[in-house]
Amino acid sequence: MPATPEDVKARLARADRAAREAAAGFERDSRAALTRLKTRPIHERFAALEEGAAQLLPEHRRELLLSIRDRSDEAEPSVRSAPRHASRIAVWRGRLPFHMHRLTRDALLALCLLLGLVLAYRRTPISWVEVRGDRDVTAAWVMPDGRSGGDRLVAGRAYALMRDADGVVELRDWHPSDGYATTRVPSDWLRTRSGPSR
Repeated sequence: MPATPEDVKARLARADRAAREAAAGFERDSRAALTRLKTRPIHERFAALEEGAAQLLPEHRRELLLSIRDRSDEAEPSVRSAPRHASRIAVWRGRLPFHMHRLTRDALLALCLLLGLVLAYRRTPISWVEVRGDRDVTAAWVMPDGRSGGDRLVAGRAYALMRDADGVVELRDWHPSDGYATTRVPSDWLRTRSGPSR
């Protein structure tokens, strides 16, 4: 015999009632398990969570987790007394890996600037000098490649004074096709001149 609409409604009502009773039973069991677990030490609570705590509903699992966190916050000061704020050095050290690119770039720029200054110092004349008197003086000029660049200092001509050490000076003279020639002569052979004009 086919089911009447009243039979279907009665079955649905019984199923709904059974489902509500089952949900209430799960709620009671979950609440009882939560109450029981809250009285246990923290490591047992963790173990219950790791095992999945199948007897707990999601909201009771969350409540158990919060109780563990609250208890661990209370126990933390007695376990370790860490400062509440980091020192400036610790903060700087923590950020260092993120600043390495900028620090490396700045160090390379500083090195290039320093090398440029040293090169400029080594290549810039201290002053301009000329031969004392009106006669040429014998001097051995050497070109950058090692060959001879002349054999005298011309009287009245300006030479760039590069170094002066222990009475011996290093002079430099420009040769348009070959570069700078250098020589070393005693400093008492020379006198200061106002500029490079010839």
